[in-house]
Amino acid sequence: MRKTSAFAQKAKKQDGLNLYLHIIAHEIRSPFVSIQGYCSLLNDKFKGCLPEEGQEYLERISANLKQVDSLLADITRWAKVSIEENEFKKVPCADLIDASLESHIIHMRQKRIQLDIQRDLPELYCDQNSMILAFSNLIGNAVKYSRERVGGAIQIGYLGDEIFHKFYIKDNGVGFRASERSKVFLLFNRLLNKRNVTGSGLGLSIVKQIIEAHGGEVWVESRKSQGSTFFITLPKNSPDQTIGGN
Repeated sequence: MRKTSAFAQKAKKQDGLNLYLHIIAHEIRSPFVSIQGYCSLLNDKFKGCLPEEGQEYLERISANLKQVDSLLADITRWAKVSIEENEFKKVPCADLIDASLESHIIHMRQKRIQLDIQRDLPELYCDQNSMILAFSNLIGNAVKYSRERVGGAIQIGYLGDEIFHKFYIKDNGVGFRASERSKVFLLFNRLLNKRNVTGSGLGLSIVKQIIEAHGGEVWVESRKSQGSTFFITLPKNSPDQTIGGN
């Protein structure tokens, strides 16, 4: 009972943070939509009248608004992450991987990324929707920081263990220095290790939130210019047996 209670307390605390983020995103959204509207009107009505320098400023405003829109979307996505113990069920990991790949397939084809997924993956006892989001964010991160030219590769695999499931998502992209490892999972943090990469810095924080709520851990090993490998461990048994204490 103590362990189940600890899980419930952790979930309640996370729900409080989620609600707070949802309120922030909602309050920002209204003035943001107004700014977007006026920017669009300015572009539609006065584009031909603006000097070249003015047009450049307008384009910069539009580009920054797109970044804010992406940030608000990620905050909203974070706020919707809810790990419910009564929603846990056994799901084939292959099904989770397939679902998490759907939003990345086109981008991977465009970048000619080779994908290698290990066969005979186990079943996971998890909240299905949130685990799909976790895998999707990790795969999306690998795609984002992959090589720009031919030769990009992503591997998704499994390492058996006596106590925990252990998965890895490995890429051969830009990587990062060991000194930056502690920053990877921080809220709103994005490493400046590749040009022209956009994002809010929330994706990996969401992964950490989901995995830890399942009683697991996530970490990364990386070397500059030699790619990164993200590891996930998850309990093989139900979360009330592994979360919350002794």
